[in-house]
Amino acid sequence: MQPATNKSEDVGQLQLAKQLVQALEAGEDDRVHSLMQDLAEIRESRLFVELGKLTRELHDALSNFRVDSKVSELAEKDFVDARERLNYVISMTEQSANTTLAAAEEGIPLSQEMEDRAEELKTEWLRFRERQMNVDEFRELSRSIDEFLHTIHANSGKLRSRLTDVVVAQGYQDLTGQIIRRVIDLVQDVEHGLVEMIRLSGKAEQAKAKAKKHEPRDELQGPAVPGLADADTLNNQDEVDDLLSSLGF
Repeated sequence: MQPATNKSEDVGQLQLAKQLVQALEAGEDDRVHSLMQDLAEIRESRLFVELGKLTRELHDALSNFRVDSKVSELAEKDFVDARERLNYVISMTEQSANTTLAAAEEGIPLSQEMEDRAEELKTEWLRFRERQMNVDEFRELSRSIDEFLHTIHANSGKLRSRLTDVVVAQGYQDLTGQIIRRVIDLVQDVEHGLVEMIRLSGKAEQAKAKAKKHEPRDELQGPAVPGLADADTLNNQDEVDDLLSSLGF
């Protein structure tokens, strides 16, 4: 069905055409000129409307294409990359945890052995200081102290090696931190793309609702040119949207 506004415009043009024929037959040159101008203005107005609609459709199509392409690229390429990166983070974290646990499991018995032996020697040493030990017991204490010193030397080296393994295992945090930050950036890009799609869809509906609430402007202007910008110059895509909406498109 043809809109009521178009029907009224067609009727108006038909009436002007009839008046133009009458003026031509009557030889009224001034009236002929006036009617010709009226018909030209109607034609230019309809051309402006069609041009505005075409501009709106082209602008929305390009905007949607840019957003859809970005989200599609993220889904096809970056999502796969992010999944591999996160799997790598999991692998490195698991490896580090296993190394740390193994070092702890080996180090705890070593330290426990030294603690128990030191406690035994402490008791014997107190007896020696209180002169409660005979010569044979003192000789046994001397051998025990000598063995304990060898044990401390050996166990200290093992503990130092295990602690070094723990420190090295924690080095994964710098690398995994960088990977996780990149994945976070990817998620933010996806979020921005989805929000942009929602925004564009919302603007399309708003534009339809506002189509009859705004009067057309006289002309469209392009993007800003340095040194020539004024209040009517378009600076970004949002201003293009606003302008088209204000024109009823």
